[in-house]
Parts: sequence; structure tokens; C-alpha cells
Amino acid sequence: MPMLLWLLLAALLVGLSAPAQAQDAPGCAADPSVDRMLAALPRCQKDAMFLATLGQRLNAQGRYLEAADHLERALMLDANLKDAQLSYAIALTGSGDITSAAALLEQMLSDPAMPATLRALIQQQKAALADVAAASRFASIAASSANAWQSRFTLAARVGYDSNLMGSPNLGSLALTLSGQTLVLALDESYLARGGSYTRADAQLDLHRNAPDGSRWDAVASLRSRYSPTLAEAGSTQADLLLERSQSQPGALGSYFNASASALESRAGMHYSAASLGAGAVWRGGAESACQARAGAEWQARNYLTNPVLSGRYSGLAGYWSCQQPTGLQWLLGLKTGRDAAQDPARPGGDQSQSSVRLAGFMPLAALGRRGLLLDFEQSQQTDASGYSPIIDDGGIRSVSRRAARLEYQQTLAVGAQWLLGLERVAQSSSLTLFQQDNWGAYSGLRVSW
Repeated sequence: MPMLLWLLLAALLVGLSAPAQAQDAPGCAADPSVDRMLAALPRCQKDAMFLATLGQRLNAQGRYLEAADHLERALMLDANLKDAQLSYAIALTGSGDITSAAALLEQMLSDPAMPATLRALIQQQKAALADVAAASRFASIAASSANAWQSRFTLAARVGYDSNLMGSPNLGSLALTLSGQTLVLALDESYLARGGSYTRADAQLDLHRNAPDGSRWDAVASLRSRYSPTLAEAGSTQADLLLERSQSQPGALGSYFNASASALESRAGMHYSAASLGAGAVWRGGAESACQARAGAEWQARNYLTNPVLSGRYSGLAGYWSCQQPTGLQWLLGLKTGRDAAQDPARPGGDQSQSSVRLAGFMPLAALGRRGLLLDFEQSQQTDASGYSPIIDDGGIRSVSRRAARLEYQQTLAVGAQWLLGLERVAQSSSLTLFQQDNWGAYSGLRVSW
């Protein structure tokens, strides 16, 4: 890593005719002393050249995180400062954010106004970054092959607003059919949609290990808790555990097997648990491709402990295709289809067919380096095999279509720390008005990983 940083610094000095100089604004001139420039910072926050020069000086001292903050602001004020762009790539590399540094270099190469001499140097730095990333992956594999478990722990907290905390139906009355007569009954206020604020805390531990036989083991344990001061019944606690063994080589077909368990307890009194098994084939691209595909079968036992009549046994097929580009762009496409068999013949609607499609993507905002947008959309369809209830819509069959979308802005505050700002929307339509639902929400949060 130090050699790469020296190469980047050399590119900055050779490729540009002169280093950035501060504008002539009073009190914002460049100074050989970094401490004096930092002291002048409060009155020079809008001077792009001053901030770029300060960032370069901090880079030279190895203070990359500080440099990245000032260089990012300089580029926000003037995105055309090419020396600041390259200095920012140096700061990102020094702070360990190789992906964002590579994305920034890629953006600089796409600039038709980039001088030919500087373009050639940036190409060299891009290749050097790729070597660093490859060496990092090799080191990780080498450590794993020595039977060492690699771990990552993540903590997240968010505060937000939800327009429908309990997922209540969008109606104020319900039509019932009794003895051929239709009665319209007003719903109690406790069944109506109610909005309010909430807080949520998440903790997750990820473990992985590459075994000597070439297989990989993954274990994930997570805990999520939600609390609403507006509506206590909207609170819940959920725990999940996953264990998977997979075996694949780049460019070849492999296999995977996993087992998982989940438990949910809501303050409204619902207790739910599930146990799952999955197995299938997996393929991942070669050394130049970060794509993976998998397809297989799933089985799940779904148990509603407080209302056993709703329990079921699900079996189905699932497929996923995901890619991560060197620029930081990521996307995932998932498809699922299956059938949930009722364990009690008295379950309303009987067996149920289910299918879903999910599309998610993350787009880095390369011009700003450590920022990005996440978009996650899922469409699901559920249809009962028999009438839901003889007193609701004359025993009509329930069919539910659900669309959920999330747009999230992410900003890296430091290595391993991100600030999140998101919007969520859920719209559910149904052949039975009792199951129509609509809600939206917004949130802000912080996520830390190490």
C-alpha cells in the first residue's frame, strides 16, 4: 500500500503543471504550515482551491481520513479540479477504500479533456489498485485456508416514521355476508391504520472460512429489535441464524447446502418461528468477473405458535444472479416460486401458491467518492386454493399482490461507518378488501462495521 501511494503522489506531481494554489481570498492563502491552514479553515470552507491544497498537504503527512473530508468538499464546490480528484483518490486509497478510489480513477479516465500524459499515469495507478485488491483477496484466502474463521460484526441504529405501524387494512368498515344478507360493520379504531415514529436496532455477526478441501463455510447470526413510542403493539424482536456450506471454482459449476432458523415475537402477541433447508447449484465468474448465480430448492416449516391453524409447510424453487463491478456498481436479481401447504384443514384459504421477484442495485456516486444510492424493489403474489371465508365476499378466493420499494442514500463517514437516509413504500392490493394495505415511511440511521 505505501508503494502505491507514492506512485499516486508521483502521478499528481508529474501529470499536473502546478499544484493547487489557494485563491486570493483574504486569509485563505496556501501556507507551508498545515496547522495554520487548519486554523484558517472556519473562514475558508467555501474556497475550493484552499481545501484542495489542504487535502494535498494532509496526504503528504499520511492523514488520509482528514484529507478525504477536505478534498470531498473541494470537489463539491468545483468538480473540475483534476488535481483535487487525483488527491482524493490518494486519500481514499490511504484510508483503505480501494473500491471508491478505483471508481474515481475510472471517472477521471472517462473525461475527454484529461491530458494524455496524466491519462497514462492514471491507467498505471488503476492497474496498481487492481493488484492491491487482488493481493488483499489472496491474503484473505490464505488466512482462511489455514482454518481461520474470518469475522465481521455490524451494528446499526435508525429512527423513522411509518404511516401504518401495524400493517392494518385500508378501510374503515367491513362487509359481511350472513344468510344471504350483506351487513356493513364499522371497524374498531384499534384495527385502523395508525402512523407514528419508531426506533430500530440491528446487530449481525458474519463468519466465513475457506476449508482445505476448497469448500467455504458461512455463518450469519442477527438480532433485530423495533420499538415505537407512539404504538407499543408495533414493537417486535426477531432473531435469525444461517449456516451454509458451498463449493465452487471460478468458471465452474459447484453446489451449496444451507440451514436456517428464525423467530419473531411482536408486542401485539404474535409468536412465529421457522426452520428452513436449501440446496442447489452455484456458479461464479472467473478472476475478471465478480458475478455469481445460484439455483436450487427450498423447504421451510412455518409455525404460528399463538395461532397454529395458520401454520404451513413451504416447498419451492429459487434462483439468484448478482454482480459487483470494479467501479463499485452492484446489482442482484432474485426469483422464487413455491407452495405453502396448510397443516390444518381449517386454515382460511387452504394451501397457497406464492411467487416473488426482487431487483436490488447499488450505484456509487463516483463524483463524490464515498457516497451511493441503494434501490431495492420486490413484487410478490399469493393466491389461495380455496375460499377464504364464507362470510367475506361470498367465500371469494383471496389473491394478494404486494409491492415493496426502498431508496436509500449512503455516505461513508469513516472506514467502517456509514450514515443512511431512506424512503420506503409498501402497496398491497387484494381481491378481498380486508387485505388491502398501503404505507410509506422515512428513516435516518448509522451503521458501523468492523
